[in-house]
Amino acid sequence: MKIKIRESVEQPNTVGYRISRVDLRTDSIKSVKDEVVVESRIELYINDEHYAVFSVSPSAIKELVVGHLLAEGIIDRLVEIESLEIAKERVKVYLNKKIKLGLSKKPRLILTECGGTGNIPPRLLVKVMGVKDSSAVRFNSQIVFRAVETLNTMACMFRRTGGTHASALLNANGKVLAFSEDIGRHNAIDKVIGEAALVGVDFKKTLLASTGRLTSDMVVKAAQAGVPIIVSISAPTDKGIKIAEMTGLTLIGFARGKRFNIYTQSGETLGTSYLQS
Repeated sequence: MKIKIRESVEQPNTVGYRISRVDLRTDSIKSVKDEVVVESRIELYINDEHYAVFSVSPSAIKELVVGHLLAEGIIDRLVEIESLEIAKERVKVYLNKKIKLGLSKKPRLILTECGGTGNIPPRLLVKVMGVKDSSAVRFNSQIVFRAVETLNTMACMFRRTGGTHASALLNANGKVLAFSEDIGRHNAIDKVIGEAALVGVDFKKTLLASTGRLTSDMVVKAAQAGVPIIVSISAPTDKGIKIAEMTGLTLIGFARGKRFNIYTQSGETLGTSYLQS
């Protein structure tokens, strides 16, 4: 499958700022140079319709858009994309099918702290409820810990700035298939899904890890992509748990150190008999 892609030059993810650092432990004020994450604005058009405005880190925009289209159920397969053009702060996508986006007069606003409107379209709920799969892919505890380690060790931008979320996709052997950082937790997941989709990863045999809260819209993204298990170092919400139950996902939260909480469990994806230390 080939998509006609035209990309513009990516902007840097961080910029330097001169700041005054106050330290009451030593009663000192120092002028130092600090790194700050860049917040960029991306406007997405689908078939010439203004679909959304994203607040994002200005890298992996192609992956972001492809992953978002898949994770939001706008497309089911990459072959539905005819072309994708990235020019500065505007992205134009043309699909080989007609779609009803159901937009109001204003495009969706996808900010860093939320997934857009906060409402999950009924059509998407119905769609992801059919994602349940009887495949017996299994992940033991070491892969869960490996996922958390990946988030911590590969998040270079977070260590420099403290201003990003990270997401990673791993297979049952613990191999990292995709990794991304972004100022938004939803964007980080979209970028990982897009990166993996572009190289033909089978999502049914993967684990998705995130540093962000597992809210309902985050879980829907995983379900829509066909990922059987989602892990976070943070907490889930009640609706996130309910969506995981409805769609047959295994949901794990508070994965830190040598412990984690299993909130939902799908078939034999993960169970106590597989939690090998």
